Order: sequence, then structure tokens, then C-alpha cells
Amino acid sequence: MTLISEIFNQDLFGVSIIKLGMFFIIILITFILKSIFLYIVDKKIITLVRKTKPELQELLLNVIKNPVGYLILLQGFYLAIFSLQLPEKIGQFEITSIVRDIYILLISFIMLYFIYKIIDLIAYYLYQEAKKSESALDDQLVPLIVKSLRILVAMIGILFILQNFGYNVTSLIAGLGLGGLAFALAAQNTVSNLFGSITIFSDKPFQLGDWIQVGEIEGTVEDVGFRITRVRRFDQALVTVPNSQFINTGVINYSAMKKRRISFNLALSYGTSTSKIKEVVAGIKKIIEENEKFDHSYYIVRFTEFGVYSLNIFIYCFASTTDWADSLSIKEEFNLRIMQLLENLSVEIAFQSQTINLK
Repeated sequence: MTLISEIFNQDLFGVSIIKLGMFFIIILITFILKSIFLYIVDKKIITLVRKTKPELQELLLNVIKNPVGYLILLQGFYLAIFSLQLPEKIGQFEITSIVRDIYILLISFIMLYFIYKIIDLIAYYLYQEAKKSESALDDQLVPLIVKSLRILVAMIGILFILQNFGYNVTSLIAGLGLGGLAFALAAQNTVSNLFGSITIFSDKPFQLGDWIQVGEIEGTVEDVGFRITRVRRFDQALVTVPNSQFINTGVINYSAMKKRRISFNLALSYGTSTSKIKEVVAGIKKIIEENEKFDHSYYIVRFTEFGVYSLNIFIYCFASTTDWADSLSIKEEFNLRIMQLLENLSVEIAFQSQTINLK
């Protein structure tokens, strides 16, 4: 017994063998507890969410398993190091203070990691809600919200860590506030663009893929960010528009049209009789009324003026489509039907001419 006691009381690297044995026992117990915890999560908790979607199950498991698993390991190692009963100070190094600081730092990172996993879960629900919305801007807004949440959590986490390491966070924030005022004055355009993006996401004047015009810029919306919106012009050039411009300038959204207007003057020659003009007007009205591709709620076909070279019939109607190519097809068919009507009535379309009478 004396020999065994002497063996266990011997020091190894300044620590008794008994304490080292206790250290490894605690580490072993820690890994066993972690394994038991993971088994319970995999086999028991998953049965509570078996009716949910597979991707949601994986998110829930990641929220629980990884952070709590790391927390168990950290606590086990901290207790194991504490069981060694290390001296408070070795040379110029305060061992107790160093271990405590490392523990606080690691547990802070684990908490940040846990919150990040919760943000992933929130992002999943936001993406599901965005899919239910008809607006494509919601799909663009979700990544921005998730990114902002992560930045906010990271900033709060850094302040928390600094506070625990003895830094005066209040003074630091006050200093940042004074510097931030000067920075804000120098970054007015960025702030204006930020408010512009808030206006876009809240009022939704357009969505991704819409055909819009802002000032002299016209094209389809490809991307909406916090600072700029990218618009693809019809010549395929990509234009970056500052979001502040959407506050200061009106936005024309052509894709929001419910129908497309068709408006022009039909010029008939001065040799057309009154009866023929009436027949032309009635015939054009009939073409519109019999075609389901036109909006029949409002249209105008009238003989309106005696032009310099022609008798003008004003035609004003709407195609019941918002697609540009389809509207051109409807207009082409409409023009051909009018030409056929004029041919059947033997009515000529006027052209610029001049009559000279010689005596």
C-alpha cells in the first residue's frame, strides 16, 4: 500500500498522478455524456418532429445538437482543468485568470453559434413565407434580413466579450457615437440609399423581372440590394441605380399595366363619301367587339377631323394583355382586318398630295 501511495503521489509535470487520473476520468465522462445526449436527440426528439419536412428536421437537430454538444465538452474540460488544482500563478502568468478568460471566450462563441443556428431556423420560416407571396421582392428581402440579423448578433457578441474582459463598453459606444456622427455626415448618400431600399421593400413599387423606367433609365429589374438596384436595359447594358433615386424620382412600372393601349389615326382619302366613312367606323367597331383579345369596357372609333391631306378616323382601344409581344401580335391582326375592311369597301388610305388647278 505504501508503494502504491508513493506511486500515486508522484508528480508528473508538476501535477500528481491522482489528479491527472481524475482529469482523464472527467474527460471520459464528458464524452460519454455527450454521446448519450446525441443519442437522445437523434432517437427521441426526432420522433416529436417526424411529421415536419426533412430540411426542418435537420435545422432543428443542428440548433440543438451542435451547440449543446460543444457546451457539454467545454464544461467537462473546464471541470477537468479545475480538478488539477493548478497553482494560481506560474512565473508572470496568472493561470486561474487565463483559464477563466479562455472559458468565457469559448462559451461566448458557443452562444453566438447557437444564436446563428436559430437565425438559420428563422430564415427557413421567412423563405417559406416569401414563397407564398406573389412578389419576388420578398425573396430578395429575406437574405438581407438574415444578413442584418447576423451582423447585429455579431456586434452584440463582440461587445459582450469586451465587457467580460474588463473593457468599458459604455465609453467605447460613446466614442463610436461621436465618430459615427462625423461618419454619418460623410455618408449621407449611403443613408439615403438605405432609406430608398426600405421604401422599395415596404411600398413594393416593382418586383424582380418588372419592366420599369426611372428618369431616363428603362429596363427590367434584375437585383435589389441595400444600396443599389440593378436594371438590365433593353440593349442588354446593366445599369446600377442608387436606391435614393426611387425616392426623389417617380417610378414608371410598365409591367403593372392591366392592358395595353392601341391609339392611332386612320387617314382616308378626301374622295371617300360620307356613307363609306360611316361604314368604315361601324366596321372597325365590329372588329373590336368580335375579338376577345380586346377590352370591350372602353374604346373609341370616331371620324374626328378634316386633315390637311386626309379625313381622319380616331381609333382608341385596349388589348387585354400586358405582354409586349402579344400586344404587337394583336395590333398586327387588327391592322390587317382594317385593311381587309377598306379593300372590301373600296376605300383608299390617304397619302400626302397636292392638287394644282391651272386656268
